[in-house]
Amino acid sequence: MIVTLRAFPACAALAAALVTASAIAGCPIPGYTPKSSDKITDWYEKYIAPLRAYAGTAENPPPSKEQIEARMDALEETNGRMLGDSLQFEPFVQQIIAHYARSDNFKGLDTRMAQKIYRPGPALDFTALCIETLSGRSRDDSFAITLYGVTSGLCDRSSLRGLVFSEALVNGAVEGRCRPNEFYTKRYFVPLDAGTNSVTFICRKDAHGCARQ
Repeated sequence: MIVTLRAFPACAALAAALVTASAIAGCPIPGYTPKSSDKITDWYEKYIAPLRAYAGTAENPPPSKEQIEARMDALEETNGRMLGDSLQFEPFVQQIIAHYARSDNFKGLDTRMAQKIYRPGPALDFTALCIETLSGRSRDDSFAITLYGVTSGLCDRSSLRGLVFSEALVNGAVEGRCRPNEFYTKRYFVPLDAGTNSVTFICRKDAHGCARQ
């Protein structure tokens, strides 16, 4: 994973730590290896299943083709809403900040813990999120929320930093490029665009919420 911070030199230490943290543990960044296959299950197993497993929402047995198709529609809707307006995350972020107000870090925060912390507010689909801690200037001093299975159209149009978070990564990099979709057909004739991108929002802890430049 390559992280470039031309406009944010103060984040260099965080960037280096992010590379190390992501390489060792945390929300996996799905690899991109195009296949000459029209099996939608290939897309699911490559881009969706690993993150769901890490987030504690893995399924056994795996979903059927029809269930995956339905999930694609739901994922597109959720990602479109969250990427179009990151302010929808503000109540959630503030609740996490309040929960860890007396701590110097976010140790112990993951998707399952975040779901326990969250109280009524904008609807969040935790099966479409992967939440982890990251280490910058000190251990677990940041947390990240990753959206996955993002289509290239949403990735290109997304407002990445917004007013809530400290930084955002596209496919694991600050200046990451959006990947093309993989294409399938639904019931043999309806075209489907399967997202291959991940978008990660990062919050670095400060006294008021997420530290911003």
